[in-house]
Amino acid sequence: MNIRQFRDSGIEAFRSFLAECRSTPNKPVPAELLEDDAHTLRIEPPIAVGSKHFVERGDAAEYLRETLSPLPDHEVAGNAGLWTWLTLFFFDQVCPDYGAGRIVKNDYHYIFEPKNPRHFYRHLLYIAWKVRVASPVHNRLFLRTPLSSLDKVTTEVTKRLYLTRIPCIYEVLDRLYWDDNRGRPKVGIVSPKTVPGDLARRLPSRIRQLEKTYDLYSLNADQMIELLGDEFQSG
Repeated sequence: MNIRQFRDSGIEAFRSFLAECRSTPNKPVPAELLEDDAHTLRIEPPIAVGSKHFVERGDAAEYLRETLSPLPDHEVAGNAGLWTWLTLFFFDQVCPDYGAGRIVKNDYHYIFEPKNPRHFYRHLLYIAWKVRVASPVHNRLFLRTPLSSLDKVTTEVTKRLYLTRIPCIYEVLDRLYWDDNRGRPKVGIVSPKTVPGDLARRLPSRIRQLEKTYDLYSLNADQMIELLGDEFQSG
């Protein structure tokens, strides 16, 4: 099948399915919408998409990056119809049925809202692609996690555009907050309470302080970590 994008009517048809699926968890996925000319538009150039099994978010991120590479990144990033169509295509991956029916979460996990600053980073497929495109190497904090849910580490970083626009930030985050021994993010970095050197509160606050004095866009990871101070180097 070739990738398409939903028209507004297609997005609303998918939204209706999500609402119905919440009350009827075993409702069949409306795959017929994917090639319905009344609800979709073709993508140019034609791009084939196939069924895949993604073990984790990183698998989806790599597949989407490669598959969508014929399209300009800025067009992909702003295309609500494309990402919502892809969500329906991969619905068994983003909203799996483990036997008792699906648990459908908030619409913004499945319907992309690129102009909504509170919702755009919560779209399960888009954010996987976005992190992979932004950081081809230093992305394990965000991509070694299930595709069907959105973790606190990812939301705390990607909702803050002033962080993700800093070129070295993904390497900084990887070096500060990844636990190599356990193969996962360090414990406590997004806890409800403020902890010295944490990711959720102290890092954003410190970055805001530093940007008043330094050109953070010109720094490499070593320079940024040094400026952050001892609080962030004790973990």
